[in-house]
Amino acid sequence: MSEILLARARKGDKDAFGQLIYPYERLIYNIACKYMGNAEDAKDTAQEAMLKIYLNIKSCRSYATFKAWSAKITVNASLDALRKRARKSAETLEEHQAPETDEPEHTAIINEDVRNLKDAINALGEDQRTLIILRDLEGFSYAELAETTGAALGTVKSRLSRARLALREQIDKSWRL
Repeated sequence: MSEILLARARKGDKDAFGQLIYPYERLIYNIACKYMGNAEDAKDTAQEAMLKIYLNIKSCRSYATFKAWSAKITVNASLDALRKRARKSAETLEEHQAPETDEPEHTAIINEDVRNLKDAINALGEDQRTLIILRDLEGFSYAELAETTGAALGTVKSRLSRARLALREQIDKSWRL
């Protein structure tokens, strides 16, 4: 059924594309949100990504790779948007606030830790940040990471290991200050 939807979408059937993309809309938004940092920019970036997915649907090899293929387009759309934003000196990830509690000191500590973690993720290179976001925050499998990045499975595992090590080093730096 899904291969049929993909074939119809490749022929320009908008209803088929809608059915094909629907299960992945939240994933696309979540990826964009991790990069863009606020709901408004994430919505714009997710819409841009979905438009690119629609316009390039003919290059998707099969339904089995559709999720990873769509994620790769979303990551690229997010990185493009961040590059545009960087020229305007804006933040790259959203500011999370700790839930309100009766203990303002506890809330402040949580907010500080979240800021430090985001800063540490932002300090990584694009490739490492992408692997951390897709695997550790979005739950992609190693196979999906390999498909998304175009790298061999073993390469993905070693790059992710190095990315996690770099993230730990960034976290250690920020918490030592």
